[in-house]
Amino acid sequence: MARDCRAGGPPLECRVADSILDELRTQYEAARSGTAAPSDVEGFEALNTRMRHAYAWLDKALSYLDGLKPPIAHRFDLGHGLLLEEPHFHRGYVGQHERRIVGFPVLDEINIYYEIEAKPLTLEIDPIESAAVEKALDDAGLRFARRSVEDAAGRVRKCVVNVQPFIPAKIAFVVDYQTGVVTVPLVNVDRIDRVTLEFHSRDIDDAVLDDLIRFILGRDAAFLRRAPLAGVRPAGSR
Repeated sequence: MARDCRAGGPPLECRVADSILDELRTQYEAARSGTAAPSDVEGFEALNTRMRHAYAWLDKALSYLDGLKPPIAHRFDLGHGLLLEEPHFHRGYVGQHERRIVGFPVLDEINIYYEIEAKPLTLEIDPIESAAVEKALDDAGLRFARRSVEDAAGRVRKCVVNVQPFIPAKIAFVVDYQTGVVTVPLVNVDRIDRVTLEFHSRDIDDAVLDDLIRFILGRDAAFLRRAPLAGVRPAGSR
């Protein structure tokens, strides 16, 4: 507490004012009230060990996929007749990012980048559809070339689109050491789309990683059922 003594009042009478430290502590505790309880959050050393194990596991798995190039049982349909058929794993790698906590290096992000190769695709479209088709390809991150076919009078009759059949995909594990939440965004994994899941750090184990590889290959979707969508909390949680 701080005392505020001003001229004009009774000689020894002072008004008690709130300490700025008390005010800041109250605001800080209120801001943290919605996060996981401390007992529910792994220590940073244990969490770092968990994530480094996950990185090594995924790095080995991606090296196997890179050598085998197995088929992927997902359907990649962009609409407008843009269906990428017979997809298979083409190439990929795993990266990591570190930060420091009290001087200790911890792994706070794992990134999986890979390409899915499909059959070459050539599409003839009406010129009026050209803008929509190009937008769909751009949004998916696909490279393509377009040429116009004109008639004898110089009018564009159709457009021919040649699509390079390599779908860029990405999966990340982004760790919040304060809350114990691991955010996992998935881009173009089972379709041309993105979704983000939120795991508790203790759920990142070999079984989850197994399910992730099965999901990449299209064998099952158990990985999606292991965690809620980001920002969606289970009923009864606070």
